[in-house]
Amino acid sequence: MASDEDTQGHRIRVLFESAADGVAVIAPFIKVDALRSLLDVVPPTVPLRCVTRWLPQEVAAGVSDPEIFDLLEARGHFSLSLVDRLHAKIYIAGGRCLAGSPNVTLAGLGEGNHAENIEVLVETTVDDPAVVATLDAISEVERPATRAMAQAARRLADCLVTSTTAALDRDAPWFPKSRRPERAYRMYFHPPNEYLGVADRVLLADLAHANLQPGRTENEFRVAIRTLLAGIPIAAPILAATGDVTVARADVQGYLETLAGEFSSRDLWMAFVNWMAYFFADCVMKQEIAEIALRRAQVLDP
Repeated sequence: MASDEDTQGHRIRVLFESAADGVAVIAPFIKVDALRSLLDVVPPTVPLRCVTRWLPQEVAAGVSDPEIFDLLEARGHFSLSLVDRLHAKIYIAGGRCLAGSPNVTLAGLGEGNHAENIEVLVETTVDDPAVVATLDAISEVERPATRAMAQAARRLADCLVTSTTAALDRDAPWFPKSRRPERAYRMYFHPPNEYLGVADRVLLADLAHANLQPGRTENEFRVAIRTLLAGIPIAAPILAATGDVTVARADVQGYLETLAGEFSSRDLWMAFVNWMAYFFADCVMKQEIAEIALRRAQVLDP
């Protein structure tokens, strides 16, 4: 066990103590208690930049806290932004910085009663070409975090926690169960806290399992959902087709049966058809013959 003066947290606080013009905390996982321990040495008048990510699965797993928004708002003189694919960990004070592996968690900082992680921090400067490139890449894609986004991240994470244990399996394939894709963006953008009917609970679970960081625009959300749908194996035959082709439930029954549990294969098929027809309206349509099917056909402008 490292002494209090031999932890990564201590090294970051020593760096921050020298800051006069501003500090920055950049890490994908930031917990409230760990962040507070770093900011204890930073006067509230010193500007703070914080960059992180709030993926619902990670929030549900307890490695990241959207509630840091409350901590930072109470402190003031801050900016907080989100980056979907953030992996870098950088701590900056003026022109100096520490870069390496520790997240802003008690385990990452080597403090508290948590098992100490094996971490590394290398001292460098903000002029280091690798640091410059990383900060530039962050600036191109970061989006300002809001209280509404923090609440949305927590609501989606809570949905995963109160769902099944399988919901926390990051390797489990995403497959929508709801038949209401037209309501998806509105519920993603502002997940309700009040009582939900069964249909809305199913849709909220779909969105939580999609593991999208809050705050995407409607177009960004649409692109992300299209990508998820395209990754479902039974979507490939219809999306890859160059001509007019129809896919019925019987054609994909085997795959649907591997997913069936709480929902029947028919339920899953109906949900899949609705999401495909809604998010790929440019090339896919819902068609009812003897039963509901998906038809690949180019939709022409009127």
